[in-house]
Amino acid sequence: MQIPTTMRRRVPALAAFLLLLLTGIAALLPLRISEPRPASAPTGDFSAARAVAQLDHIAKVPHPAGSAAQADVQEYLVGELRKLGLRPEIQTRVAPSNADSPAVVGSVSNIHATIPGKKPTGRILLVAHYDSVPTAPGAGDDGSNVAAILEIARVLKAGAQLRNDVEILFTDGEEYGLLGSRGFVGAEASTYRAAAPRQTVVVNMEGRGTSGPVMMFQMAGTGLTSAVKASGAVATSFSAAIYDRLPNDTDLTVFDEAGMRGLNFAFMDGSAHYHTGHDSISRLDAASVQDMGDAALGAVRQLGGTDLSQSGPDATYFSLFGTVVSYPAWLALPLALTALLSVPLLLWFGRSRGLSPRGAGRAALTFPLTLIGAAAIGLAGWSALSLARPDFALSEGSVHHLGRYAWGGALLLLVLLVAWYRWARRKASPLDIVAGVLGWFAMLAVVCAVLLPGGAYLFTWPALIGLAVLAVTLRFTRSDSPWRVVAGAVTALPVVALVLPVVLLLLPALGLSLIAAPLVLAALLAAVLLSLLEPLPSRRALTVGMLATAVAGAGTLVVGTALDGYSADEPRPVSLGYVLESNTGKATWVSDGDTSQPVVGKFLPGDPARFEDRVPALDDAVLANGVAKAAPLDAPRTANVSSTEADGVRTVRVRIQAPADAHTIAVHAGTGAHQILDATVEGAKLTGGPKRPQGDWGWSFSYAAPPAEGIDVVIRTRGKGPLPLRVVSTAVGLPDGVGAPTLAADQSWASWPSVAGQTFVVRTFRI
Repeated sequence: MQIPTTMRRRVPALAAFLLLLLTGIAALLPLRISEPRPASAPTGDFSAARAVAQLDHIAKVPHPAGSAAQADVQEYLVGELRKLGLRPEIQTRVAPSNADSPAVVGSVSNIHATIPGKKPTGRILLVAHYDSVPTAPGAGDDGSNVAAILEIARVLKAGAQLRNDVEILFTDGEEYGLLGSRGFVGAEASTYRAAAPRQTVVVNMEGRGTSGPVMMFQMAGTGLTSAVKASGAVATSFSAAIYDRLPNDTDLTVFDEAGMRGLNFAFMDGSAHYHTGHDSISRLDAASVQDMGDAALGAVRQLGGTDLSQSGPDATYFSLFGTVVSYPAWLALPLALTALLSVPLLLWFGRSRGLSPRGAGRAALTFPLTLIGAAAIGLAGWSALSLARPDFALSEGSVHHLGRYAWGGALLLLVLLVAWYRWARRKASPLDIVAGVLGWFAMLAVVCAVLLPGGAYLFTWPALIGLAVLAVTLRFTRSDSPWRVVAGAVTALPVVALVLPVVLLLLPALGLSLIAAPLVLAALLAAVLLSLLEPLPSRRALTVGMLATAVAGAGTLVVGTALDGYSADEPRPVSLGYVLESNTGKATWVSDGDTSQPVVGKFLPGDPARFEDRVPALDDAVLANGVAKAAPLDAPRTANVSSTEADGVRTVRVRIQAPADAHTIAVHAGTGAHQILDATVEGAKLTGGPKRPQGDWGWSFSYAAPPAEGIDVVIRTRGKGPLPLRVVSTAVGLPDGVGAPTLAADQSWASWPSVAGQTFVVRTFRI
């Protein structure tokens, strides 16, 4: 029986599709998370069950720095380390954050212990922070990793002694500005460790959610790719290159600034619970704890036997089919230039073999429109969703069901790409179009090699391999061969292997508000797959298919938006805070949300307004508000006020005391008639000059975990008349007796930092 011509022409496309499918599966298998090992697991293995069992003592209730709950956690951790035969010490000091911005100072108590090595060439610093934000129990961030370190320490003590020292560091005050790590580095500034910082390798463990695979998302320093491979975690130098340019920080930021090397591990799914009261033990995925423990333990064991006095060159690295590929970073630009130069060579080589430079150029010139369209789908989609669902805007895109919106956006993107491909096919062959798209990969490779070297591989290898596949296809197939038609899809193999995992990892990391970025990468990925449509269906059939796909995409977004409800397991974020201006007795409800919020919306009849003058601690946020009943709350106080003046410089000394329940206190100096030269807070030096961009309160600092006896402040200033100080204390909870709402089981205070569920007491002094 003779096979119909159309069927014969479909066979290569089917074969290419199956090959791409298998490649995609192989690329995504490493993103699966492990089964958690039971408490009966061998003593030499990390057991998530053993680690999670300790969370009742670590993350049952919120335990911000300086709180009584944190003191209980501290006592438990010290006791557990002693049970392992270690000698933990509590390092208490006052630590300042960056003094050139609105500074944060705090009293922190780090917990430090050492597992000695046999013949150390350096040390591995195993780090997690044991404070939570004031409004969350912190099971994911970062109680799970504190518990994991206890389990890792047990495994290390039960096994053979490593060559290098392993130091355990539970930092305090991370949530307020990396204060614990700053205090630790400051304490070591005069020791031999500071003289050889590269011999310290930090393994930092973070929780940016409650579930998901563990990713090694940042490498500080060089020579650590072997440790990354040993960890088994998904890794890419692209994420590190992006992270280094974002304003986000972890404890590793401080250690990196001090010259130490390090690896940053995190899981990022379930970000809707991040920094909320629902970051709880019951919502923590033990499989992610297992992944984190295995990754950190693998890295520590490899580093434990390495000569840490030696470090290799900077590297490009990425996960591929369960292993980690790496090569010197200096190769990024030569490889990218090779890819770019290969484009005109291919056009010259293929000109006599059926490739049209004009067709490829036409595709290359118009392809950026699809990337712009992908970004527009993401940006416009988020704008529309945030208008239709203000609760999504309140959560900044960290929604419970991100996948359905990603699918909706992907379907709309597919329609856009197919429309472009159909238009391009009028005057270009499938191979012409693929050559044009690969030309963009080559150009992006060069741009990244210059500006973002760690991410250049995402475009370099697809361009190099894809162009080589096209050259081989042009050389060994006839122009009418069905295999030539689908060769373009085969060029997508490296794109699927390299780009697809990055797209899926970016989604939970960036959330719905920044979905445009993964959609642009997805457009690059899908563009080289479009030749799988060959031979193209009839114009009518293709149009009907595109319309159906567009309806499905839009329907997914519309229906998903309408039906995306809340429950006790997946609560709705709401925001309501309370402000008391104690000098006037004026009380105000404030909110990051709007009047559509259930329960709290009725408290917010006023027009949204800025509060940076009345409550400088709220900065320039525009907040919904309403009049509230004044509560008899304790306000900040001053004591031991004194002042001296010499050569036009006035030195003001004052002790500022916060209410007993305050977790932070912010001090703002009026700069309308005064210039702040500098200050010291509990001995920590702060610079002068403006620290806030606008308003009359141009200089400020915050103090985390203020002691009951108060903080001693010395300010040097120029100016006439008394110095105005506006002090704002912040405490968790809303006052009694003012009609504050009680949240239902399917509601939660919005993610910290926000005004949600907090009370701000303002008092102004003239000193």
